[in-house]
Amino acid sequence: MENQAKSSVMDAIGNTPVVRLGRVFPGADVVAKLEFMNPGGSIKDRMVRYMLNRMPAGTTRVVEGSSGNTGAALAMASAVLGMQCDVTLPQTTSIEKIKRIRAYGAEVHLCPQDDGCGCSCGYQAVAEQLAEGDNVHFLDQYRSALNREAHYSDTAPELWQQLAGEIDVFVCGIGSGGTISGIGRYLKEQKRDVTVIGVEPRNSAYRGLVTDTPADGPFATIVEGVGKRHPSHSFDAGVVDDVIQVDDDAAVTWCRRLATEEGILAGGSSGCVTAGIAQLLLRFAGARVATVFPDSGVYYLSKYF
Repeated sequence: MENQAKSSVMDAIGNTPVVRLGRVFPGADVVAKLEFMNPGGSIKDRMVRYMLNRMPAGTTRVVEGSSGNTGAALAMASAVLGMQCDVTLPQTTSIEKIKRIRAYGAEVHLCPQDDGCGCSCGYQAVAEQLAEGDNVHFLDQYRSALNREAHYSDTAPELWQQLAGEIDVFVCGIGSGGTISGIGRYLKEQKRDVTVIGVEPRNSAYRGLVTDTPADGPFATIVEGVGKRHPSHSFDAGVVDDVIQVDDDAAVTWCRRLATEEGILAGGSSGCVTAGIAQLLLRFAGARVATVFPDSGVYYLSKYF
């Protein structure tokens, strides 16, 4: 009998299941990879592990600006590695996410609402200030190429293998841009005619990069983890064929439908991408549509349920 014990939770990251969404999309071929089943509770576990494996030697403290999930993944990893951890968050972050990060022993710094790329008191700017000094490493997910590389080398091959290459359309929410950029590039290298479509809230910045369609109003959303007022440098528009936008109400409605009809308690970004898939089904009738559900609705019970 083989000993299957892992040396730590960091070695338990990955191998998340893929399930069909046959109840909310009867008659269609839609599958979702349940990334909230990673030990830290989100797809960001993969990116954080990849980036920390490449951090400078002698690092004793790590810092990151996050909408929540990257911060939790970094706090979890820091507990394992014995490092200090500082995470900056927007004040609108769900209380479940804030408590989750603190539970790992990390220091949480709440900042005025900003999308991470704007004002000097926003969570990205504050993270940069905290990262000054010796033996401190700033993850910088919004500008680092390692963000998309993590999904290109880890998430994407796993998804491709699980579906035996049977993917026609990949639909993904866009937040930092690393997930869709890394997975999208890998899938297109394996199968040239795979269509990659991003989903984001209304008036987010990414649709304008891909379709030249300007926003028709100010950007604001209650959905955490997707959408940006200013595009992230981690986003590679060259691998994305189209970007569609959905209303917050639709995203929350689909969160609740996933829970009550599929038994999948998923977060707001998953509801957002599912709402996007609902818009796309007629356009891709008969195609295999794949997506990833980044995190769990457990972290948003006070906001969406």
